[in-house]
Amino acid sequence: MNKPTELMTKNHQIEACYRLFGAKIEQTRTVLGWTQEELGKKVHLTRASIANIEAGKQRILLHDVEKFCAAFGVQPKTLLRGLWI
Repeated sequence: MNKPTELMTKNHQIEACYRLFGAKIEQTRTVLGWTQEELGKKVHLTRASIANIEAGKQRILLHDVEKFCAAFGVQPKTLLRGLWI
């Protein structure tokens, strides 16, 4: 594989991780019956940020993963499981 192809593959994998993480956030929030705004207040992010995270459009910092876990009452491994191949 040449370098540009490797980079494109790596970027695709990274973007897929954020989409999968966002889907887990949305699924968990929905099961709990929370709106994006309610979740945003719990993790100190705006509703727009929650919408972008759920869509896989916004990258988040590791300490934000911890905030989501605390809000949902789960361990980080629960939200991160299955994101990487």
